[in-house]
Amino acid sequence: MPKKQIQTVRMAEIAQRLRVNSSTVSRALRGDPRIGAELRERVQKVADELGYRPNPLVSALMANRRRRGGAGAVDVIALVTHYGGREDWRKKDVCRWEFEGIERRAREIGFRIEVFALAEYGGDPARLRATLLARSIRGVLLGFSREESAATTFDCSDLCVAGLSSYFPQVAADRANFHGFFNVRLALDRVRTLGYRRPALIVPELNNRYSGNLWSGAFLDWQRQLPRKDRCEPFLPREDATPAEFSDWLYRNEPDSLLVYKFPVAPLLA
Repeated sequence: MPKKQIQTVRMAEIAQRLRVNSSTVSRALRGDPRIGAELRERVQKVADELGYRPNPLVSALMANRRRRGGAGAVDVIALVTHYGGREDWRKKDVCRWEFEGIERRAREIGFRIEVFALAEYGGDPARLRATLLARSIRGVLLGFSREESAATTFDCSDLCVAGLSSYFPQVAADRANFHGFFNVRLALDRVRTLGYRRPALIVPELNNRYSGNLWSGAFLDWQRQLPRKDRCEPFLPREDATPAEFSDWLYRNEPDSLLVYKFPVAPLLA
């Protein structure tokens, strides 16, 4: 079934319907007192009939231009974090790599990234949101939060919001994430080309769950191409997993190679 195309109503269409200038429509929708009350009501009525919704980024651009005498630009994208403070997330390699990529891409398209740690606003998303609106920042990335903040919500109205990975899971937003399924299959294919025949996956249960179980799903699906004698179970340890559980899994499966994420394999093998 073909997807329904989203139709965006522009101010020009409202202006054409009312036979006025687009600038008049813009002022009327902002409640500018230079536009009479009767015309403001007519503009709002037509806008409602046509389903007009302001674009947050365009609104921010115009607000900046008005404030700075026409020379401004929407140059800031807020990266909202909830990781116990402004810098803690930088200790994680994967977060640091993502941030470097975000900054690089932002520069390419004329934006800069500014970090807003929710902890610096008393953990109150409403206070942070008020700051963003006061500064005419409308572009927001939600990222780098701990699991204990999973229930944290964020009011996205009047903002252009995107999410990183599964951070801030209660917020409905478009998200960018690593392709866990593809990455695991790619790694396993590489292991096979190196001559190994019984590769196994080790990943903590919590991290696998964060990926939507894509890592274990990719591993189990990839193994269908192997003879049954070469198939291994994935090892998905809980936080309280013991060395004995690892040893039991290892001796039952006898893998010849390991694809490992965040598990202390080396000392246990030693």
